[in-house]
Amino acid sequence: MGIVIAPTFDIPKESLEEISSQDNTSWDIPDRNFIYFFMMLIWLFFLIRVLIQIRKGTFKIQKNF
Repeated sequence: MGIVIAPTFDIPKESLEEISSQDNTSWDIPDRNFIYFFMMLIWLFFLIRVLIQIRKGTFKIQKNF
């Protein structure tokens, strides 16, 4: 359990409507979570494939120099 300390601040002189209307750029950022999801699925597929090959004894490490 932690203790959270919040510093005091001055109340802005602008109205809340003006402050909220300035935050229009948040929708410009594209959501790329699906790309990370597919990348993790591909990585998981290769990991499972290697683990199955190790269990069967067919996984070989080749040294190519």
